[in-house]
Amino acid sequence: MEVVAVPSLPKQLHLYTAADEVINSLLDLRLEKWGLPPFEDWVEGTLPLDPWYIVGPVVKGFGRDSKVLGIPTANLSTKGYSDLLSEHPAGVYFDWAGLSARGVFKMVMSIGWNPYFNNKEKTIEPWLLHDFNEDFYGEELRLVIVGYIRPEANFPSLESLVAKIHEDRRVAERALDLPLYSSFKNDSYLRSS
Repeated sequence: MEVVAVPSLPKQLHLYTAADEVINSLLDLRLEKWGLPPFEDWVEGTLPLDPWYIVGPVVKGFGRDSKVLGIPTANLSTKGYSDLLSEHPAGVYFDWAGLSARGVFKMVMSIGWNPYFNNKEKTIEPWLLHDFNEDFYGEELRLVIVGYIRPEANFPSLESLVAKIHEDRRVAERALDLPLYSSFKNDSYLRSS
């Protein structure tokens, strides 16, 4: 018998040493790793989700995304989202992002603990895949999350973390062009104010 554990408490992996594999959620179960046929739900490296929604003003984060990683994120406060964050496992998602005065943009987003930086709190860190000339702290950001890419992971180096984030960007950009996901660009939620 082989055992795959899905801990109910985040950051408690040390409690599951007898398991053959420990994953964050069933979204991360790869049947082919265990000699079984893979799930057929995956579409070009992404898992479609029933859309879920987040809205809030853009807030200052830890300041490491732009400065340390070279990846400017539009962080959102987690206040008021504890139930939603507990429903969705830590990982990398992609979606459409609406800024009322600027338009709708493709986005890739990390929700989680950022193990490389050992965060103490779960964060919401969207990266709008567009070059902006200025920041937009305080502006309302509306998200329609439509798909999942991968579980949160730790990395042996900053370079490997940055490379993986850029790979996530490429996956999200390609996926959001697929009809399955592109139709959500017109979701009225993105343009509400």
